[in-house]
Amino acid sequence: MELGLLTLGDHRADPSTGVRTPASQRHKEIFEYLDFAEPAGFDLVAVGEHHFSDFIISVPQVFLGWIAGRHSKIRLATGVTLLPHHDPVRLAEDFATLDVVSGGRAEVWVGKGVEPYVYRQFGQDNKRAVDMQREGLELLLRLWTEENVTWSGEFRPPLDNVTLEPRPIQNPHPPIFVACSSPESAADAGRMGLGLTLTMLVFPREQLPVVVDSYRKAFADAGHSHKPSVTVNAHVHVAPTTQEARDHLGIYQWPFQKWVFSKISGQKVEDVVLPPHVTDLDHPDCGIISGSPEEVLDRMQRLMEFCEFDRFVYQGDYGGQPFPLVKRSLDLFASHIIPVISNR
Repeated sequence: MELGLLTLGDHRADPSTGVRTPASQRHKEIFEYLDFAEPAGFDLVAVGEHHFSDFIISVPQVFLGWIAGRHSKIRLATGVTLLPHHDPVRLAEDFATLDVVSGGRAEVWVGKGVEPYVYRQFGQDNKRAVDMQREGLELLLRLWTEENVTWSGEFRPPLDNVTLEPRPIQNPHPPIFVACSSPESAADAGRMGLGLTLTMLVFPREQLPVVVDSYRKAFADAGHSHKPSVTVNAHVHVAPTTQEARDHLGIYQWPFQKWVFSKISGQKVEDVVLPPHVTDLDHPDCGIISGSPEEVLDRMQRLMEFCEFDRFVYQGDYGGQPFPLVKRSLDLFASHIIPVISNR
């Protein structure tokens, strides 16, 4: 089992104090969080991308380039790149360059995003997001695997006899994972021969095997020669005791999730009612992994038995929580959980 460490870089005030960390300090904390990954035993770091909101990472490539220069083994992914907002040519150049300078460790996770407001600011129609992403993926793959590319599409100017430089190191190209939330979108990723990444909070846990099975079937039916790959990420918090973990949920996790759900639904934060798979830690479909080290290990093992996947990605840097709490949880996960599950 490979393990990843994800940050979305939200920049929220601490709900318990109302104080928001200055942006410069928040960036330092994010760098420290990512810097911890390789020595702690993680195999991958993933950095999110957001625009025009209380997140302070809009260019994850900068963070990944910094990590590439500090560590020699860990893989470098976006979590996710909002592909419809990018020119696929520039994106292909960016990640081919990252692949070269890192010695072949780059990955691109792509997604459409969830905020119509952001599409409007980019002058785009969010109702065309699926089409924009599909066209972008097709062009990205051609630029990485072909030379002298001549191409025309709907969402960017045509290309005439273009060869990308530099060429990525990884053959045939850096891995691409598609963030999906339904069996249909997962099947699309499988047909294209791409990886699949899933966020547990998007849907109840019981739906995970359905989505994964749809992906694997489409992948197999398409006759790809390489293996499918499934990544699952979840919010994780490890505390010394059960009570401390549950207190943490009420102070940091649930207010953060209400804010996130409000951005998706367009509701006011105070009107959001979170579903049971977010709020009920004892519910079998709960998408949050929280508790003492023993409880978190048990939840992790039950998740691995419930659904077949290749990588688990830990997201523990969220909700305006003080960085010492973030670091304590990471330390506990590294010392109590990683040694047990990394060899499975």
